[in-house]
Amino acid sequence: MASTVQDILRRPKGLIGRSILVVAAIVFVQLAASVAFYQAIDRQTLREDHARRIAELLVVGDRVSRLSQADLDQVMTSRYLEAEIVAAPPQTPSRARAETGEADAIVRYVRQWEPGLAKRPLRLWSEDQSDGGRDLVGAMGLSDGRWLSFRSRHFPRPWPIALRAVATTLAFSLACVALGAYALRQLGEPLRRLAEAAGRVGEGPPQPVVIEGPTDLAELGRAFNDMQQRITGLIEDQARAMEALSHDLRTPLARLKLASDYVEPEDIRALVGGNVDELEEMLRSLSAWLRAQHAASTAESVDLPALIRAVIARWPKLARYEGPRSLTVSTHRDPLEQALIRIVDNAVRFGGKAKVRLIPADPESGEDGPRIEVLDQGPGLTDEVLARIYEPFFRGDAARARDTGGFGLGIPTADRLLKRFGGRLEIANRNGGGVSASVWPPTG
Repeated sequence: MASTVQDILRRPKGLIGRSILVVAAIVFVQLAASVAFYQAIDRQTLREDHARRIAELLVVGDRVSRLSQADLDQVMTSRYLEAEIVAAPPQTPSRARAETGEADAIVRYVRQWEPGLAKRPLRLWSEDQSDGGRDLVGAMGLSDGRWLSFRSRHFPRPWPIALRAVATTLAFSLACVALGAYALRQLGEPLRRLAEAAGRVGEGPPQPVVIEGPTDLAELGRAFNDMQQRITGLIEDQARAMEALSHDLRTPLARLKLASDYVEPEDIRALVGGNVDELEEMLRSLSAWLRAQHAASTAESVDLPALIRAVIARWPKLARYEGPRSLTVSTHRDPLEQALIRIVDNAVRFGGKAKVRLIPADPESGEDGPRIEVLDQGPGLTDEVLARIYEPFFRGDAARARDTGGFGLGIPTADRLLKRFGGRLEIANRNGGGVSASVWPPTG
């Protein structure tokens, strides 16, 4: 439970974390009010207790004041109390005169308890001792003009009782906060899973959330599942419509290609034929990107080195492999292969050469699965290009200025294929130049 509270309080921006902070704030405001209340009650109780004892002392002292000093000491002096008859009242220390609030309150209670002492002059003050104790010192005028001087040693301060009550209240408050944090975390778990599922909408096959929790959250889960199905259906319908349109465009392009053979002169025929070929290649790239939005695949056992060698065989002199001879994992073969083809093609096209490295899983470094790195020898990418490299149809200025071909759909298609089945693609500049594309294969 303690780890739950720590985990929530480390994330105060979340709804559950903020709820716990509000609960904790309310509990500690209540605790502060309780401390003030306990202190006031404790102080009041101690004042009344002191007043009763001093009133009894003064009444007894007034009655036995005619005894000798020795008899008075025997009757009234004890381990915690000293009393004597003096001719003149003791002087009140200047510091005590500045702090007379507590003593004055006790005097008022004394006169309430013993109205007969109301007309007698009575002085009280407190004195701190070198050993850390505190004495209550006072004097009362007697009927014969003398004074009864007394000292109550180490009379209790108000805080010890209040501290015990505060400690008990604090422990109870912390237990309530911990229980509240645990309960809110359990109630908020369906909401967190719903937020995570919302972040994955459109990146893969629909994954319905489990309907659980209070009625409101359960209804929200049902609405989310329905919305996810509708969004997925709209995306797939749009992709299929565009794919069908691109397929249908190939027919007039094929007729145009055939007709271009009869165009004169030859340079115009070559221009028309080249543009038709470029349009056909664009349509193929567009169809592949659209199919990636609703592609289906089943996980199977795949030998990654063999798959990588089959991919780089398309560029026998420009791409090479580094890594183990054999490593079998459960993954989605076709989406991974299609993604690697586009990533390696991009590296060869813009970097001249490509090196593909397979790095096995290393639990000590936090790598739960194997990683494939595609390294090129190009000049690298600017920050603007890196920020937009996953956008469809985007190509950097340097790529557009060179005769490298492509339509800005290779990397977006690879990224979509990997994400749809649980994989990941990260592209970054390498130290010393070039670009590194890291691929985490989709898991089975």
